[in-house]
Amino acid sequence: MRTLVAAWSARQGRRRIGRGTLRRHSDVAGGGYVGGFRSIALVLASALPLAVAAQDPERIDPGPKRVSVDVEELQAAIQKILDENRIPGAAVALVDRNRTIWAGGVGLADVAGGVDATQDHLFRIGSISKSFTALAVLHAVEDGLLDLDTPVRELAPEVEFTNAWEQTHPVTVAMVMEHTAGFDDIHFREYAKVDDPGITLAESLAYNPGSRVSRWRPGTHMSYSNSGPAVAAYIVEKITGRTFEDYVHEHVLEPLGMDSSTFHFPPDAALLAKGYEPDGVSEANYDHIIIRPSGGMNASAREMARYLRMMINRGALDGVRVLAPETITRMETPTTTLAARAGFTYGYGLGNFTSIVNGHLFHGHNGGITGFASTSAYSSELGVGFFVSINKPSSGIRDIATLLGERLTEGFEKPRGAIAALSDEELQAMTGWYQNVTPRPQLAYVLSRFFAIQRVTLEVEELFLAPLGGEKRQLVPVSATSFRYEDEPVARVFRVVDDEGDPFLQQGSAGSYARVGAAWPYFQWAAAGTTLALLISALLFAPVWALVKVLGGMKTAPLRMLLFPLLAALSIFVAFVLPFALISDVVQDLGTVSAASLTLFIGSLASVALTGLSLHAAFRSYPVKTGRLVRLDSQLVSLACAVTLLYFWSNGLIGLRMWAY
Repeated sequence: MRTLVAAWSARQGRRRIGRGTLRRHSDVAGGGYVGGFRSIALVLASALPLAVAAQDPERIDPGPKRVSVDVEELQAAIQKILDENRIPGAAVALVDRNRTIWAGGVGLADVAGGVDATQDHLFRIGSISKSFTALAVLHAVEDGLLDLDTPVRELAPEVEFTNAWEQTHPVTVAMVMEHTAGFDDIHFREYAKVDDPGITLAESLAYNPGSRVSRWRPGTHMSYSNSGPAVAAYIVEKITGRTFEDYVHEHVLEPLGMDSSTFHFPPDAALLAKGYEPDGVSEANYDHIIIRPSGGMNASAREMARYLRMMINRGALDGVRVLAPETITRMETPTTTLAARAGFTYGYGLGNFTSIVNGHLFHGHNGGITGFASTSAYSSELGVGFFVSINKPSSGIRDIATLLGERLTEGFEKPRGAIAALSDEELQAMTGWYQNVTPRPQLAYVLSRFFAIQRVTLEVEELFLAPLGGEKRQLVPVSATSFRYEDEPVARVFRVVDDEGDPFLQQGSAGSYARVGAAWPYFQWAAAGTTLALLISALLFAPVWALVKVLGGMKTAPLRMLLFPLLAALSIFVAFVLPFALISDVVQDLGTVSAASLTLFIGSLASVALTGLSLHAAFRSYPVKTGRLVRLDSQLVSLACAVTLLYFWSNGLIGLRMWAY
């Protein structure tokens, strides 16, 4: 068995280089809480028990130290970023292969109490929790208790989900961990359920199974879904007979010396840093999220440093083997997307994704949860890593992460990326328009389809990719189907085809982009723009005809022909725009019964009724004397209302009860 796993590991080394940046959003993926046909690599990587690791402690040569950092200067630079962004405090860890270079706090853990942040304060790390969930799942694999290639339905038939391809493409454990099951992200009502600290995993998964629907053939595309890791964690509970929190503490946290880290509210509340709202002053709630394996963990800078060193040393910490090197490699390696099946290793593995840090390839995860934002990243090749968590959601997390990455890597030469010589035909095959078809929350597709569009062009034998409204960047071919950005060392854009032969660009957690006709984006924009203009024109024209009517004009224009199109257009804006003005807390206001969610529900139904009346009034027979322009305007506005509502209906927005969705 050891030989087979070693063979798989060696095969990974011969695969085409394809790791690159996952430029991930902060969670709601994680980066995450608040990112089919099975290949031979997946079969060997996940079907074989990784229990081939030595059962007795094994001494490991950790290698030499290579990094020196001016900690005082770095602390001052971090404090400057905190001040500029009104962030109270941060927990920071910097490590190399041998040691913790620095673990500590900057700023305040408690503003009102004036408590300085320290290396031992627990910060909420959001979706970095998924990395520890993955380690627990992989420990069960090492122990021979679990096979990642097993269908979830076989292991936990009581966990509800819908997969129209179940007979030919079942959802496996690997897929729920790699976010390729096709599930929607958890819905607002799941995010809003934060009042039950004792809820079990079984209860949390039963709370809203409607969010777990495979929207495309499983094992093809990656779309970040917080429910997936929770399903895998529940399976660990079931096969071990222990709560997930107990299992991960015994088999992951304790061996790493992370004794104060916890997926629950800590026993010693004084250790917990306070999270803050965007104003940096108001204390944020401690949300007891219902799927703790995906984002509930609290950890300190000191203990996160130990985790990073273990990952850098391929499963070893302080010379003692914790997990097999093959386990760490599997954790870092995606296996279930179309790109992975084509042999590329860039992307999202098991609670772990790749990124580019100052021109170098790193692995890790980031996270966000109410009151906090976090990032972790490491490079086994360079032997360095960092962790940072701030106690206020802010883009400042990126500035600090960039700073830490630069300090750790400034002494290393940046690797040069490979270049492949492609024919004109091969270059031309890459060009065209591409539209994102794998939205993280499906409801967002009603708008994102108009903006998540990219164009690849060929200019003087060079390829360029330009997202709509974004920076045009050169794509350098690494092979005929893999491309890197000019300033990056590895490929992270892949041209793949699905089983029907349809072409896609896959870009890790950025999702999959389907190739579309050159006219399609323009048609979408023109149709949406024209429809919106007609709806707005109804509101702008209303004061004009109202004044004319009062002054005795437009006598041949029936009032209903003027009034009902106005009311229909107005109701659409009330139903689908006003709720956003009523929101003070997006999760609670949309995930529960509130003024915002009720306005959407009632307003959408009212708009259907008023549009029906508008169509009847606009197209019924009237005397010939009725002005043709007035009639035409009434008809066009009515049709625009009807088209808008048909589009919203096709996306599930009509009569939507967000509190029950």
